[in-house]
Amino acid sequence: MDLPMVVIDDGPQGHSEEIMEEIAKFPNMKYIISTDPDLGIAAGRTMALKMVKTKYFLLLDDDMVVTEQTNLSRLVEILDTTDASLVGGGSTFAGVLQFGLFEGNPTLFHYQGCCMDANQTISAFPDCFRCEITTNLLLARTRDAISVGGWSKELKIMEHKDFFLRLKAAGKKVVFCPGFQAKNDHTSTGVELLGGAKKIYNKYKYYFIRIFRVKTM
Repeated sequence: MDLPMVVIDDGPQGHSEEIMEEIAKFPNMKYIISTDPDLGIAAGRTMALKMVKTKYFLLLDDDMVVTEQTNLSRLVEILDTTDASLVGGGSTFAGVLQFGLFEGNPTLFHYQGCCMDANQTISAFPDCFRCEITTNLLLARTRDAISVGGWSKELKIMEHKDFFLRLKAAGKKVVFCPGFQAKNDHTSTGVELLGGAKKIYNKYKYYFIRIFRVKTM
């Protein structure tokens, strides 16, 4: 399948000749090297979203590999025949997002796996379920993602929940298909980044909490 691709690269490690030779093998790839080494996932995704010219787009994390179970045709069929704005796959991470109180404090709850428990199946697609959040393995309507502003550029982390909360607030429908899978290819241990990642997490976690006026999540 010859599909157009958009890749935003904000990696600080530089670009070897071997990498550029690999990129040259994909004439349909739009490869953008960010001049901002601190661009962040959210801003990078929104930048890519603005370059999409197709009706739908597929989002993959950089450690995901397409396999025989990554059945795009089935997801396209769901978007073509239902009111869903997004169809996701992956693990039981899929669930429902809900604001409430925990020990008297405003809290954002993520109830994982409850989509299947509630049996909110889709007509004509009995193995798929109504949901409010899925993994980053998803196919979505381009115009709907753009209409909610894409991903918040202020967030370096937790942009995922923020994106799905935007969809929920706009009344956009989400579907989860557990049979839609991609392989995770963890080629880097990330040990050298662990300390820095924790600092970034703590910094932007509290930014997220302030935005949504919650105490915990």
